[in-house]
Amino acid sequence: MGTNRTRIGIKEVAAAAGVSVTTVSHALNNKGRLPDATRQRVRSIADDLGYRPNATARNLVVGRTGLLGLVVSQRGGPPFAVTDYDYFAQLMIAASTCAISDGYALVLAPADGVLAPQRIAVDGAIVVDPVRDDPNVSALGAAGIPVVTAGRIPGDDRACWVDNNHIAGTRSILDHLARCGARRIALMTSPLEISYTLDVERAYREWCERERMEPLVRTPEIGLSERAGYATAVELLDLPEPPDAVFATYDRLAYGVLLAAESRGIEVPRQLMVATTATDSQASPQAGTIALTTLDLHPQEIGRAAAGLLVELLEREPDTPQIIVPHRVIARASTNRRCD
Repeated sequence: MGTNRTRIGIKEVAAAAGVSVTTVSHALNNKGRLPDATRQRVRSIADDLGYRPNATARNLVVGRTGLLGLVVSQRGGPPFAVTDYDYFAQLMIAASTCAISDGYALVLAPADGVLAPQRIAVDGAIVVDPVRDDPNVSALGAAGIPVVTAGRIPGDDRACWVDNNHIAGTRSILDHLARCGARRIALMTSPLEISYTLDVERAYREWCERERMEPLVRTPEIGLSERAGYATAVELLDLPEPPDAVFATYDRLAYGVLLAAESRGIEVPRQLMVATTATDSQASPQAGTIALTTLDLHPQEIGRAAAGLLVELLEREPDTPQIIVPHRVIARASTNRRCD
């Protein structure tokens, strides 16, 4: 049989510290006019005792809901279901886990991509892939609600954000394709003007200029699905000088490229190499397709960092208001030629 453990409360901390319950409350909630030494001593004793604040009581004291919002912005591009993409699923799960560990619950905004303060009361919010002049960021800011973005706001580097270095990431995947023998690389990307797609296209065009390669950019007009990738890839493969490699900014577009290559009798990777941005959990290929080389942006780390930064923003001045998460290239069968 297990043993009962007494929950350490604020009274026990006060007794151990030799101060009043009010002093402990002020020290732990960063309120009142206490000497810094007293505040730090009370917090240290609370940590030593294993004190964990009751989330409901804490929220009542500080006038908060204990809720954090999360929304994936979809303004300016074709609508899509975020749950269809492993990247967003991993990011949201990691953010939720981090929020819970800090005493908050994460609320996912509805599928229309809007998190309006008048619809739900939240203490702070994470906006994923914000667009320029993002309506979510504007509405939340007008309501005085702290915001952290996963992805920078185009044209605004003042905000608190977590992102990858997409310039460096794009160069690394293009360099990999070139080392494996690619001489004409196409970029298949999204029309959505977010920091990710803007940086990727910029890096691609700069890389092509450096390598004296003619840029070949295509943007699907029917969403970010396999069907969209297939239709766009067919157009590319029917060119008089088709590409010998395609970098797709979304994994479902890349699967469409594989289907188009198969329909044209084009061998991957011997005649066409394919790479995409995806996650490590997508290492296994879809049924009937080859395993894709991926640029892993570590969405779990982005989710954790965004939630942690938001909690920090709510409770104190952030030490690092802008965080870069590293990337890595995972080479798989879809580019498995002899690389230098």
